[in-house]
Amino acid sequence: MLGFAYMSEAFGIWQLESLVAVGGLGEVWRARRGSDSQIVALKRLHTHLARNEEGRGQFALEQRLATELPRHPNVIHGSEAGDVEGRPYVALELVAGADLRRIIAPPSSGNDVTPTKVLLPATRAIGIVTAACDAATHLHDHGWVHGDINPGNLVVEPRAGDDHVVLIDLGVARAIGEAGSVRGTHAYMAPEQVRGEAWTRATDVFALGVVLWELLSGTRLFHRGPPWLSMAAVVEAPVPALATRDFDAIVQAALVKDPAQRIASAAELAERLRRVAR
Repeated sequence: MLGFAYMSEAFGIWQLESLVAVGGLGEVWRARRGSDSQIVALKRLHTHLARNEEGRGQFALEQRLATELPRHPNVIHGSEAGDVEGRPYVALELVAGADLRRIIAPPSSGNDVTPTKVLLPATRAIGIVTAACDAATHLHDHGWVHGDINPGNLVVEPRAGDDHVVLIDLGVARAIGEAGSVRGTHAYMAPEQVRGEAWTRATDVFALGVVLWELLSGTRLFHRGPPWLSMAAVVEAPVPALATRDFDAIVQAALVKDPAQRIASAAELAERLRRVAR
């Protein structure tokens, strides 16, 4: 995530007002439609991928999932998709709030560029991850694995009594049971993702477990700097115990290396978290 980088560019019927984020598949702009001034988060495929068959195919899937899946309050939704001079785009709802990465590691002020880690209250951490579980369950119920659940893809809007959480970026989604090239954010991949094996509901459970462990511990679990070291840690590194036994039992069950032995679904993980939170 970049925050807002202010500039302006015409793109078909859209006026791109400011660059919000840049990812592996595309860039996201705050955009205004000329006909009715509707404001959206417009994601368009990177120029260098516009003639790449695999890149266009994956972006076409993201367009379809964003615009055709039934609405869910915790999953990003798209209002329309199209193509401008050979460059595909999808117009997404502009979600209020900040991504979780910025909340737990906000940029420092002054000359100190090292982020300060914020440890959230356990009840808030559980609420955020439970909402993310509900989002993943919605995708699973319609046959898809998100494959890239991480703090940067969870937008959190504080609301009275609770947070509203939206899971964004469907750019690496894959059908349940499908295998293929390695995709995802290295330190949040499941071991089967690293190995290029089939993705299941339990693949997203692993990522949710990593996010939960980090929120409850205040440190990053598998991040080792270079991508290959982070992926090696995902496959091989043990998970240190959390101080609270009930939380630790859930996290350890979500982070079992063998997907067949892991908590099987995001729905089951959410239920376990809700029982602990009562």
